[in-house]
Amino acid sequence: MQIRTDVVCPLYQEDEETVLHLLRECSALSAKCINILGSPKLGYEELGKVHWHALLKLAKASQRF
Repeated sequence: MQIRTDVVCPLYQEDEETVLHLLRECSALSAKCINILGSPKLGYEELGKVHWHALLKLAKASQRF
């Protein structure tokens, strides 16, 4: 495992990689978000209602962790 020093999303290569980027903004993951969460861009309120298991599934599908 390596420690990353850059903050750019390695999947999208443009935006800063943050949790919100992963869950709402990453174009590289939008199809997986649709399949797993039901929508490519959930609002804050909807994200709060997503079961933790679905978030874990998306994290694993992103291959970032």
